[in-house]
Amino acid sequence: MNAARRQAPGLWLAFGAVALLLACVLRSWQLGTQILIDDEWHALHKLLQADAADIATHFGFADYSIPLTLYYRFLYLHGGLSEWGMHLPLLLAGIAAVVLLPWLLRREAPPATLALWSALLAIAPFLVYHSRTARPYALTALLVLVALFAFRRWWLQRDGRSGLTYALCAGFAAWLHLITLPFTLLPFIFFGLAPLAGRDGRERGASARWRGVRRLILLGLATAALLALALAPPLATDFAALAGKSGGGTVALDTVWRALLLAAGVGQSWLGAIVLLFALLGAANWARRDAAFVGYLAFVVCGAAAAVAVSHAAWVQHPGTFARYLQPAIPLLLLFAAEGLAGVLRPCAPPLQAALGAAAIAALLALGPIPAWWYAPNQFMTDPYFQFDYDPAHNPYRTELPDGPIPDFYRRLRAWPAGTLTLIEAPWSLETDHDPQPLYQRVHRQNIRIGLTSPLCGVRDYGDFAPTQTGLRFVNFVHLDAVLDGAGGGDLLVLHRHAWPASRPAPPQWPDEAACLAAVEQRLGTPGYEDPEIAVFGLSEAGRAALVAPPEMK
Repeated sequence: MNAARRQAPGLWLAFGAVALLLACVLRSWQLGTQILIDDEWHALHKLLQADAADIATHFGFADYSIPLTLYYRFLYLHGGLSEWGMHLPLLLAGIAAVVLLPWLLRREAPPATLALWSALLAIAPFLVYHSRTARPYALTALLVLVALFAFRRWWLQRDGRSGLTYALCAGFAAWLHLITLPFTLLPFIFFGLAPLAGRDGRERGASARWRGVRRLILLGLATAALLALALAPPLATDFAALAGKSGGGTVALDTVWRALLLAAGVGQSWLGAIVLLFALLGAANWARRDAAFVGYLAFVVCGAAAAVAVSHAAWVQHPGTFARYLQPAIPLLLLFAAEGLAGVLRPCAPPLQAALGAAAIAALLALGPIPAWWYAPNQFMTDPYFQFDYDPAHNPYRTELPDGPIPDFYRRLRAWPAGTLTLIEAPWSLETDHDPQPLYQRVHRQNIRIGLTSPLCGVRDYGDFAPTQTGLRFVNFVHLDAVLDGAGGGDLLVLHRHAWPASRPAPPQWPDEAACLAAVEQRLGTPGYEDPEIAVFGLSEAGRAALVAPPEMK
C-alpha cells in the first residue's frame, strides 16, 4: 500500500467531519425563529385539550405522534414548551443520522463511500426539511434504518444485542408513526422465505432450518410484545380514527417519479436521472461484493412502497406525502449513489477523489432547492411553498395560489436593513394555503411574530390559544392583548383586513377583522399606514420611523 492509500482513511474522516458540520448548519440555522405551521399544530391542539392517558390511547383524526405529544406535554407542565423544545428531538435525530448510519456500515463499505454518503445525507433537502419540523419523520427514518441493519446483523451473526436493538427501534418507531411497520416487519418475511433458513449458506438441513425459524419466531414474539405495549391501547380505543386515514389517496406513476426527485433532492428531471443512475451503478457495484445485502434492502423498500400504495392513505397521491411515508428509503438511495460516485472516482488518487467528490456535492447543493430558501430572515423554511415540490412548475403553492398583490408597505420595508424590524402579523392561519407570510417576507426581509387574536377578537383554539396557557413559551407568537399593553416586543403591528387569498373561503375560526381593527384602534389610534389589504400601527420608535419614510441610504 503506497503513502497516498495509507492517508486515505484520515482524509475521508476529515471529509466526513466537514459533512457533519454542514449537516449541523443546514438543520439548525434560524431554527429558533421558525413559525410552527400545518401539521405541527396537531400535537399542540391535542395536549391543550387532553391529559396524558387520553393522548396515549388515541391516534386522533388529525394524527399526532403519541410519544412526541407526551414529551411536549411534559415540557408544557415542567418549565414551558418552546419552539426549540419541540424541534430538538428531530434536529438531533437528523444530525445523528449523518454520523451513526455510516458508522453502522463501517465494515460493509470503503471509507470513500461512507464519507460521500455522510455528505449526501448532510445536504439532502428532504432530510434537512424533516430535521427542522416538529413531526416524527427524521426520528422514525433513523430508527427504521438502525432496526434494518440490526436485524440483518442479528440474523447473520446471532448477535443478541442486535436483536434487542432491532426490537426496541422497531417498537419505538411504530409508536412514533405506524407507517414504519412495513419497513420493520418485512425483514421477517425476507429471511423467513430464504431457502434453508438463509441464502448465506451457513445453515443446511431440516434441523438448521427449524433453528432459523425458531429464532425468527422468538424475535417476532419479543417485537410483537413491544408493539402491543405501545399500540394496543390506541388501537382498542381509537381504531376508527386510524381506519379513516386510509382509502383517500391513489399513487400514480407521476407520484412515484416526483417522489423520487424529492428523494434525490432536486427539481429537475435531468439532474434527478443522473442521481438515480449513480444509485443504480452503486447498487450494481455493491451487489458484486454482497448481493444479499442489496437484495435485502431492495425487498424491504419495494415491499414498503407497495404497502403504502395499496393502503390508499390520505393525501398519498401527493409526491411529498408518498416520499415522507417512505423516508427511510431516502438514505438508502443516497448510500448507493455514494457508492456509485466512489466507484467512478476510484481510479484517482485519494486527494483528487476527495476534491472531485466535494465538487460533486457542492454542485448538487447549488442546483438543488436549498439556495431558494437560504436567506435571512426566512421563518418559513418548511412551508410547502418551498417543500411541496422542488420544481416550481409542479408546486401548486406556486401555480395555484396567488403571488400578489403584495402591499406596497412591505416593499418599502426592504429599504431597511434585513432583520432590523419586527412585524407582528395578525390574524393568521396555521394552514399554509391561507398564509401569505412566506411571500411577504421574501420581499420585506424583516422579522415576524404571529399575533394571536384570542380573546381580543373572539375566542379561538385552532392555531391559537388563550393567554392563560402559561406552559407555552413560544417566542414567535404573541397575544394582541400583550401588544396593546406594550409587552409585545415588536416594532410594527400589521392587521390584515381579510383572509388570504380573497378568492377562497376563509380558514376555520377566522375572526371578525373589522371588530378586531376597531378594538386595536381604540387603544393605538389610527393606523400609520392603510391600504385595502392591511392596516399598520407603529409600536416603537423604529416602527414609527418606518411608517414615515425609509432610512437614509449611506
